[in-house]
This record gives sequence, structure tokens and C-alpha cells, in this order.
Amino acid sequence: MDLLLHLRGFAAVADEMSVSEAAVELGVDQPLLSRRLRALERELGVELLDRSRRQIALTQAGVALLPRARHLIDQADHLLRSVRRFDRERFVVAVPAGCDPALLARLVALVEEAGVGVRLAGAGEEMPDSAAWTVEPCDPDAATWVTALGAATAPGTTPTRASLGSLRPRRSTEATPVLALPRDLDDPGGRLPRAADRAGIGPGTLRRTSHQIAAAEVIAGRATLLCARHEAETYGLVWSPLLDPVLRGHRLVEQPPLPGPLVAGAVREQALALLGACLGATEGGVG
Repeated sequence: MDLLLHLRGFAAVADEMSVSEAAVELGVDQPLLSRRLRALERELGVELLDRSRRQIALTQAGVALLPRARHLIDQADHLLRSVRRFDRERFVVAVPAGCDPALLARLVALVEEAGVGVRLAGAGEEMPDSAAWTVEPCDPDAATWVTALGAATAPGTTPTRASLGSLRPRRSTEATPVLALPRDLDDPGGRLPRAADRAGIGPGTLRRTSHQIAAAEVIAGRATLLCARHEAETYGLVWSPLLDPVLRGHRLVEQPPLPGPLVAGAVREQALALLGACLGATEGGVG
């Protein structure tokens, strides 16, 4: 006998003081609920309802059982909520700064439609002890996704394919700062600083700046920002590809166990494609 199921039926009858109304509340047939009550009484060896009256009433045994039954039901419901909440919160996707927010929202919708709860986190945050996808920087040659950097300029300017050398200071004019995001300057491989140095852009011209400050400086026409296309478009900047692009690499680190829909199949493939698009790249390709 499913004791919890039968106790739920008893508690519903005690609340409604009517088997028929309790059956409606529980969404079951009245004869089925009546059989469950009889089965519970046989199991406990006592009568729980006084059926000799026109109005159903609890017996002394029923009155004594009711608070204990409700306590067990509450504990079971709490257990179910806890397990379900853990299951929904255990899948965390950690992404770097600068990801396309609209595409991240589509990723969340896709995963939740597959029945998997998802939480977004910054890649620098402390990760919970749970299954997760973490997107982290890596060498482009070993990357899951590769993104090319270009030059972002003020709205209204004309996009032109240029080289890093065209951004270096000219003696005849005031030097225009070239801004770079921390993610690119902190790259262990030092690809951007090396490429800039070869193009004649020294540390005095290449400056570290956050996304928002860099966008403000570019919009004001006071700087050029080296970034990915999607980062420029987020702030309405004009993005031009470089003849000698610097590549970013990102890889996916997985912490098992993964929810079933994200182990293999169409949902996983679509989620990975969206994750790459959030970075401004296609899986295994250049954005």
C-alpha cells in the first residue's frame, strides 16, 4: 500500500468533511478514494471516519492521526521540492564577459524547454559542486570556438578592412589610443600584445579598458577598440575586420554528470552552436 497516497486522501477528506468533495480536490473518482480510506483503516486497524452520521466526522483515532498525517505529507512535499530544486539548479553554464546577451537568452530557453534547469554564471565566479559547462580561454589551435578580433570605431564611420599597422601612431598627428579588453591582454599566449608590437603599437598606445568604458571612448571618437564583431555591435560601433586578425580561442570544459538532453543529440548540438555564437564564433570555426 502506498501509505503517503492514502494519507493524502484521508487528509483531504478531513479538510472537506466530504468524500465526494475531497475526490474532486484530488482529481480522483469518489469510489477510488473511498477504497483508499477503507484500505488505510484496515492497515492501521482502526476506523478513522464516523460514517453513522449524515455529516462525516473523524473518530478519536482519526483526530489523533490527522496532525501526524499532515506532518508526514508536509515532509514528503518538502523532500520532493528540494530534490526538484537541486535537479533544476545543478546545471550551470559559466561564460566569459562580453557574450551576446540575446543569444545567451536563447540558449537558456532551449535548455529549459528540454526540461533542464539552467543558471548562467561568470567564468570567474566560484563554481558550485555540480554538473556544469565552463567556457574558458585557450590557444586557438586547441579551441572549440575561434573568434577573430577587428577594429571598432565610432558610429557613422565607414568600415574598411585594415591592418594593425594602420592603427599605429603617426608623427604628424596626435596618437589615437588603441583600446583592448582585459580578456585579450590577459591571454597567456600574449597574442595581441605581440601582434601590436610588431605593428608598431607599443604599450603606451595599447591600453586595457573595460567593455563599457571602451565603448564610451570609441563613441566619443577618442579611441579605436580591438574586439570581436558581436562586442562592437552590442554598443552600436562600426566593426572592421583586420587583414592580420588576432584570434581568440575558447574551449568547453564539462563537469559530469550532465543532464540527459545535454549528453548527446540535437539539444546538445543546438546548445553548443548557440554557445559558440555567443562568443562571436561558430563551433570549430572563426566568427
